[in-house]
Amino acid sequence: MARIAPVPNIPAIPGMNPGVFEMGGGGGGGGSGGRGHDLAARRDALQSLRGPEGGYARSHRGLASFWRTIADEVLVRPTPPEFLPLLTQLDDWLAGGPACALVVSADPGTRTALLARWALSIVERKSAEVIFLPVSPCIGTAVERDMLKLFFGLFRSSATAVFSRPRSPEELMLSIRMALRGVDSVSSVPNEECPQLLVIVDGIERAADGWPHRRMPFLSEAYDGAHIIVSTSPESPSARGVGLHERLAWSPEQTRVFLLAGERDSSEETTQARRTAESAGDMEPSLARFFDALGTALAPVSNDGLVSALRLDPTEVEAFKDGPHAAQRLVVLSDDGTFSFRDDATRAGWTMDTNKVASIEDALIVRGLAALTRGTISPEAWPSYLVEYLGAHMKRRSVSIFDLLTLVSPEWLRIWMSHPGGLVGFTTDARRARYAAEDALIEACRPERAAAAEQERATLLCVIVRCALVEASLFAKERSVEEVDYRTAPYVEPTVDVTRPTGAVRERAEALVTFASLVTGSEQQLIQGWATDACAGLDEILPRSIPHVTTDRSAADPERTRRIRAGATYDEVDAYLSRDIVIRPTDLSPDEAWRLAESREGESRMVSFAGILPDLPEEMREKAVREVMSSYWAHGDRLALRVLSACAPWMALPDAARVICNELGNDWTDELPRMLVGFGSLTELSPLLLRLGGTAAIVGVARAIAEVGQWLP
Repeated sequence: MARIAPVPNIPAIPGMNPGVFEMGGGGGGGGSGGRGHDLAARRDALQSLRGPEGGYARSHRGLASFWRTIADEVLVRPTPPEFLPLLTQLDDWLAGGPACALVVSADPGTRTALLARWALSIVERKSAEVIFLPVSPCIGTAVERDMLKLFFGLFRSSATAVFSRPRSPEELMLSIRMALRGVDSVSSVPNEECPQLLVIVDGIERAADGWPHRRMPFLSEAYDGAHIIVSTSPESPSARGVGLHERLAWSPEQTRVFLLAGERDSSEETTQARRTAESAGDMEPSLARFFDALGTALAPVSNDGLVSALRLDPTEVEAFKDGPHAAQRLVVLSDDGTFSFRDDATRAGWTMDTNKVASIEDALIVRGLAALTRGTISPEAWPSYLVEYLGAHMKRRSVSIFDLLTLVSPEWLRIWMSHPGGLVGFTTDARRARYAAEDALIEACRPERAAAAEQERATLLCVIVRCALVEASLFAKERSVEEVDYRTAPYVEPTVDVTRPTGAVRERAEALVTFASLVTGSEQQLIQGWATDACAGLDEILPRSIPHVTTDRSAADPERTRRIRAGATYDEVDAYLSRDIVIRPTDLSPDEAWRLAESREGESRMVSFAGILPDLPEEMREKAVREVMSSYWAHGDRLALRVLSACAPWMALPDAARVICNELGNDWTDELPRMLVGFGSLTELSPLLLRLGGTAAIVGVARAIAEVGQWLP
């Protein structure tokens, strides 16, 4: 039977001085009456914390429920005396502390009440634009996708954001990062000359599917005027994985930490709720199974979701509805028909064995994948909870890459497109598969595995490319940036017409023709068949030039010798390489070539070391490419990418893998035509594909181009 887990005590803030709470400090506007403000004005201030009118955040049921729950606490009740020194310290931090802060407390309820009260006072005093993001499965913000949509939707305007309707978790994170870099684009408080932005992320310990993660630390760059505060429970010394500082990409030295004294919420109401949950489960096993299902759910879940996804028997749901009133008080049944625990303290009170949670999640995953594979459920009939959270449960249970890839399919896309938020939801699932494949690719490049893992790397490259192509194809069909008002309206979820053409027919054909030129024999015949289909109805298609190094002395270029000795500029090298993307020999000796390259700095150092590769003996080329890589990470741009592609035969496998993962889908290849051909495209990066996975990688990537082209033309 479930029992309550103990929580350690947390010491008071070292050196905390209660002091005097001055007029105009954090408590004056936070609940003690707020001089000069009436209740109506304060309610208006609270409404502003729900995001702009007409946007995604304002219509978010969970956020509305959150503010309703604590409205009396922050609007009516006076500020508790013990809050006053803490509110003063928070004000002092906002006025002159580092950009980032952690609030650590073993009592989440008190922590939330403190931060909500302080946020409201900041709005009332017009000290900063405030974004308050509560993280909780009880309100549907524990999964990264849900959190990011609400986070971005809380900004008052997307007028100068990178995207007004982000289409994937990466675009959401990038937009949030840009807002933190350019505060004047999202805030005019307290004035246009000195805008301030305060972001509060409350309860990050409740994040359900691995965020925040180091891959995309979207809260790591707070520029002038931006202030970020994250609250969490104490981290156990034996906690799995990296610490919170590292996951947020915050240095401990540049982060203020507030330690709130106190144990887990021990109020009479909360204690009684825990006792009620335990006694109800003891008395009626069906109630225990109901609470187990609710405790496993990552968001509020409907009756249909409990039965179809979490596999409760309908009689067990009815047993709850007909059960003791005390048990029913632990659960909220929203007006949209979804169930959730009343609050996080109540949910935490129903402590479940981790093996039981894993068993429920595993069964959900098996049912979901089986239904998807068999195709026995029409897209519209899939339970909303299963569609929205199958991928998150799979991530939590660390399923295989190829199980994740099952969700990057025409069948899963059709299912998502029949549900709200389908584009962001589907691209989130596609990114999970891609990220898992990228991590596995880096692992397969380790020196001890490199020789035996070429086929594995080829397979993983195909997964990465397929996911990237599917995402880019859907973005090409969405095209919100073509709309006149795309940067003025508040955030609403994007939609996509999958029948709309991508506009990349010719580029797809060029890519396949180019890939066919890179292999021979039966592999070439296979790709030529796909290329023939892609070229149907088009004018003549010729293969693209691929960056490479030639050691053929008959192709030597004396002009390059003069340029290298004279210290050729970056632009000169760019113009030279752009002619035919070939690095040719010079008449320099290896020693003179190395000395000349070693004397250069910055970008010129990179292109110089690449430029002397034909003149070096084989044993020196790998060392030269390491120099190229070092400069690339510091000064990488389009030319750098071409230079790297030419250097691929001598590149370390982990470096080649990181370049592919970093560049595929970035600013240069974020649109489908550019991902296929052109700067940084799959065609130009093909030497890296060959380096990592041999000709099997070329064939597999070509197959992905052809198949995704048929699926999403």
